[in-house]
Amino acid sequence: MTETTSQDEWKAALDAVLFSLEKAEMALSSEGRGRKLSGSYYTPADVAEHFWRLFWRHHQVADRTSAAQMLGRTTFVEPSLGAGMFLFSLLRSLAGFDLGPKDVSGIKFKAVDLNRAALNFVSDEVAALSVKFGICFDRVQLEHGNFLEWAESANLDHAVFVGNPPFVRNERGSRWKNLYADFVEAMITNGQDAGLGLILPVSVCFSRDYIDLRRIIQDTALPLSASSYDNMPDYLFKAGKPESGNTNKANSQRCTILNLGGPRVGIVESSALLRWPSAGRAAFLSAIPSFHDCRGYDIGHQIPRPVDDELTQYLRGAEDGRAARTLMSKIGRGAFSIGAVARNFIGIREYESKASGVIPVRTDERDSSLILLQILSSSLFYKYWRSFGDGFHVTNEVVGRFPISKNLLDDCEANLSTAASTWKRRESFAKTKVNSGKEIKSYDFSGAFPKLGSSCT
Repeated sequence: MTETTSQDEWKAALDAVLFSLEKAEMALSSEGRGRKLSGSYYTPADVAEHFWRLFWRHHQVADRTSAAQMLGRTTFVEPSLGAGMFLFSLLRSLAGFDLGPKDVSGIKFKAVDLNRAALNFVSDEVAALSVKFGICFDRVQLEHGNFLEWAESANLDHAVFVGNPPFVRNERGSRWKNLYADFVEAMITNGQDAGLGLILPVSVCFSRDYIDLRRIIQDTALPLSASSYDNMPDYLFKAGKPESGNTNKANSQRCTILNLGGPRVGIVESSALLRWPSAGRAAFLSAIPSFHDCRGYDIGHQIPRPVDDELTQYLRGAEDGRAARTLMSKIGRGAFSIGAVARNFIGIREYESKASGVIPVRTDERDSSLILLQILSSSLFYKYWRSFGDGFHVTNEVVGRFPISKNLLDDCEANLSTAASTWKRRESFAKTKVNSGKEIKSYDFSGAFPKLGSSCT
């Protein structure tokens, strides 16, 4: 058997394993009350492949030599093994660097899971590969247990934690609202200068519940790279947690791939909140997203999801600008309302004082109302919301803290008459939708002020 044929057979064998894993993951996820309550669910093979592509990029692994070097110095640790998607997709990605069975047989991989069936399944698959290719994975350790307890006593020197830890609501009074945060804290606490490569809920980037967790991440001073994924029109995960009511489907599918550690000292970078059409899934997951430099941000407050460099440039120029909330009043006249949910535009509505699903905007003067109408309808604010919001809800906090640069304010003041005319003609911008049997009307002014902000970047 030639070396080329052996390598081809190795790749084919791993492809066959990966093909079978998604069904196995689904079966394991549904097996037993403990698994259902664990918040675990399967990772599709294409997502795992995308994950490793980002992981290697972050660690500057681009060829056979650098891959072999990292493999030799690293202990991979997976806190929630499942059916072994991350282990076998790791082997397959290493095969893409022309590392064959003997090259990877010494891989140091420690994995923990509460489900014995999962551990047995992976053990059998590893044994089958060992027999077929005449190798021994004697440094692959699969352990039954609770990762949070296991990590306190494990030897985690040169560890890189990888995988998809459980997303599940914690009991009231817990340090963190969701179990994934306990896992991340345990990894950082118990693994001195350990790296992380994890798929997490996107809330890790912005939720106030995890400010302290982001501070812990920030305090490591390790290189950070984050890519975030929206849940429309396609899902990163193809299903939520089977038969588990502990988390909603949106949370389990609106995710961030967080990489921490590696050789790129000083790097803090983040992608936009990414969307892609279902038909473009394969092309999207086979590519590397665009990343933006976020070293100037306080990532304890948020890990932003910058839409583009235009917004980044605008924010740098608006550091000393006034916040949008300074143009608002708690007792002023009702100007308009903002729909509390958005997708492709920020919906402006007729003023409603106390109504669900809207954010009322009050001002003390007409000019302030027209300035806010322009700003909150602008592409700059939409990009800001996409970068600092959750990609679905529009909140008082995001609206109120939008920084208004002097140039942007000057543009708005010069455009007051056009803004007033646009508001009078608002019915021509109306869009309606039915929500819970009720027709909702919003005004889409996203294209009404095309020159706004042209002098701001």
